[in-house]
Amino acid sequence: MEQRIKLNTQIYEEACAWFIDCRAGDLDEAARHAFDRWLRKSPQHLSAYLELAAIWNDGAHLDPEGKFDRDTLIAQAAMDRDNVVELAPPRSAGPVQAPARNEQRRWVPRRRFAAIAASIGLLAISAAFYLQTLRAPAYAAAIGEQRSIALADGSTVELNSRSKIVVRYSKQERRVELLQGQALFQVAKDVTRPFIVKTGATLVRAVGTEFDVYQKREDTVVTVVEGRVAILTSHAGSLSDHDVQAAALGSRPSNLEFPAIAPGQIGNILVAAGEQLTVTPKRIQIAEHPNIASATAWTQRQLVFESASLADVADEFNRYNEKQLIVGDPMLETFHVSGVFSSTDPASLIRFLRARPELRIVETGSQIRIEKNTS
Repeated sequence: MEQRIKLNTQIYEEACAWFIDCRAGDLDEAARHAFDRWLRKSPQHLSAYLELAAIWNDGAHLDPEGKFDRDTLIAQAAMDRDNVVELAPPRSAGPVQAPARNEQRRWVPRRRFAAIAASIGLLAISAAFYLQTLRAPAYAAAIGEQRSIALADGSTVELNSRSKIVVRYSKQERRVELLQGQALFQVAKDVTRPFIVKTGATLVRAVGTEFDVYQKREDTVVTVVEGRVAILTSHAGSLSDHDVQAAALGSRPSNLEFPAIAPGQIGNILVAAGEQLTVTPKRIQIAEHPNIASATAWTQRQLVFESASLADVADEFNRYNEKQLIVGDPMLETFHVSGVFSSTDPASLIRFLRARPELRIVETGSQIRIEKNTS
């Protein structure tokens, strides 16, 4: 295992060097052939280069606080003698014998070299970030796919279509980040290590329970099947003492809404079995009469709609299908759909919509548009 880590590090260092050379635009024909040979030498070489290119394109997100600014990296690079490239001597020093072809170095102006050195520093930081991420297992379900994942602690995760999670376990906690989509968690009890699901700015904390987390475009829906969970979010601090006590005791009024608050304030809301909570950027809402079976029907390959808007119907449909459903008329915002459909048979929902006299369905090679029928 130790030898493999050293090999990967060496490959990433070589990939960093080639990436900088390519971005500098100074590769001559011989260097391009050498680069081609290096890529063809191993699939790991090509993979490392493409990964670094992706990290470079997403570099702004890897250091959002700007800790690794360019001037600092240049200064650090200048202090390291291993980063120094000898410049051509002054003309007064007389003629200098040209180095052999295999020893030729490109003369790089000082300012340009400093910029390249900073770029190497950024890539080194990004590569380290990437290698650290490799230690955290990631799982994803493609369009139309559902996966069941057994975690190391005995917990299980059911991943819905177009969903992705990253698992990070430590001695203190078990943390899963839901990057997109929907997942049903069945948590193995361990009072010494809480099980935490992070999605956006919301944390769901459990010990031994079963709950569903659905990250939609603008909100997150948490549905508790068994046990109870604590929702930690910046919205919860806006509750009055009475509301917090009621929420903790499970005696809160139905359909309770909490407004948003100033950044930095946080608090807990306990959600028990049979309850459902929705977190949006502006409020937290506890469902009045949640249908738990409907919320988890996706595990049975079913789409259940209860007076759902066409926009919500389209969002669900598009999770399972390459050909996207588009609501093409804003006048259809008040149109709602109720029914049970198969997620593996998209044609059943389209047949239902075609039968609605208020709607007109226009299907092309890449999408299915829903328009208002004006005839």
